[in-house]
Amino acid sequence: MSSTCFPQRRRSIVVAALALTLVVASPGVSRSAETTLYRLFLLDGSTLVSYGEFARVADRVVFSVPIGETSDANLQVISIAESAVDWERTDRYTDAVRAKHYAETRGADDFAMLSNRVVEALNTIAVTENPARRLAMAQEARANLARWPSENFGYRAKDVAQMVGMLDEVVSDLGPAAGKSQFELSLVGITEPPAVELLPDPGLRERLERGLAAAELASEPSERLSLLQAIALSLREPAKAGGWAAALERRASAALETELKLARSYADLTRSIVTLAKARAARADVRGVQAVIQQALAADDRLGRRRPGEMAGLLAVLDLRLDEARRLRLARDAWAARRVLFDHYRGAIDSILATVRRGKKPLEQIRELAGPAPGTLERLEQRFVMARQALQRVETPAELQSSRDLFAAGLLMAGRAASTRRNAVSSRNMKLAWDAAAAASGALMLIDRARDELDRLTTRPPDR
Repeated sequence: MSSTCFPQRRRSIVVAALALTLVVASPGVSRSAETTLYRLFLLDGSTLVSYGEFARVADRVVFSVPIGETSDANLQVISIAESAVDWERTDRYTDAVRAKHYAETRGADDFAMLSNRVVEALNTIAVTENPARRLAMAQEARANLARWPSENFGYRAKDVAQMVGMLDEVVSDLGPAAGKSQFELSLVGITEPPAVELLPDPGLRERLERGLAAAELASEPSERLSLLQAIALSLREPAKAGGWAAALERRASAALETELKLARSYADLTRSIVTLAKARAARADVRGVQAVIQQALAADDRLGRRRPGEMAGLLAVLDLRLDEARRLRLARDAWAARRVLFDHYRGAIDSILATVRRGKKPLEQIRELAGPAPGTLERLEQRFVMARQALQRVETPAELQSSRDLFAAGLLMAGRAASTRRNAVSSRNMKLAWDAAAAASGALMLIDRARDELDRLTTRPPDR
């Protein structure tokens, strides 16, 4: 080894010190934590128990409540309002639980791996000939080591600080050979685990009491109901012995009965209110639907406003019914305002409609290639032409223009059907007969559509 390599004796001392730290201070093989229970500290000073970590979603906190014995089979997932939580205390406690859980599970193994990496780095430095490279490797190992406690919940931070101090000496020894006489080594702050005293794991009574408290804060009725049912079931056997279990069972049963009664009350309210609003909206009774909305709000007040989610859904449905009533009211008012014009138009085209009615049977015969009598075809054609000319002279309201255009097209095609049939008869041409049949079929279809459209546009909007 070249003379620029840091002294073998120094390396041996450092390696021995690191090995001694690992052997003496390490607890050995990590063990698995049986249960990880977190706490949510509420603003009123009470706490809730969370099995595993909770999650903050929008304005809610979602967590699992352990009921009875702490096991996956007895967990109830609920959510509460984020605003009810004292987050400063909760966050400090959560950090402490994470640190404890890390120390009991992965801490020892991770620290052993860290120590081994430092020893391997020193061994590699010892056999590296380039002085600058040796110094850079030592500085990198020191930086990684100094960062480790803050990334690992402060686990064995004092031991890591001692190891950093040893690497500082190594860096100082390697500096001159690399042409460095001065170094700027950042100070290592000891990141200790959070100094928060963890609460003992709750017993059966505390779990059930905290579960009942969580039920009172649950955001969703379905979550509250499920949690209360689980608590009542867990207390069924213990309550037989009386004492605290019997008293708690009575509280849980009373709360459960209240929830079930509320569920029935809101279900009945929703059913009756929606039916009533639908009936009034179908009559375009705008004020009637508005009265139903006020009726729903008053009923919600009487029930203590205990179902905000269900009421929001009900009010959304009522808003739709109110919009339907307003639209139908507008349509009826518009029809009433134009009714005189519509009646005048229908009176003006009565003779045209009569021509259409009388011409329907002959058109059906042309369509079926079954007549009519040859002597009637010319008069039939003239009636359709005159009816179309009369229709063009009638002043048509804008709303009825589509119906008028359909009538005009149908009359034009009806006249063509009669003319083509007459030519087919005079020439005994079967192809012309089929053309007349097609024209008659189209005329009948257009006239039917025109009549339906006219009825739709001139009839008072019906109840929905």
